[in-house]
Amino acid sequence: MKKYNKCSLCKGKVIEERVTVDYRWGGKFLAVLEDVPAGVCQNCGEEYYRAEVVKAMEKLAKSKKKSKAKIMVPIYSFKKVA
Repeated sequence: MKKYNKCSLCKGKVIEERVTVDYRWGGKFLAVLEDVPAGVCQNCGEEYYRAEVVKAMEKLAKSKKKSKAKIMVPIYSFKKVA
């Protein structure tokens, strides 16, 4: 398990957890990535990713590999609702 510095936002304790990431690239939603190792602040929830994890997420999200599952979600424009 990787050791992390204190949170840069609130100085809280950061420990490694497995998280789910809504991965976006260039404003486009590409994938949901599960079981991603991240440092998570126990106070404010800020997440920190090691460089090799970010590179692996990018590679996986852009790959043509068959996904585990697919979901469909509605998209709304807040401007039209408010």
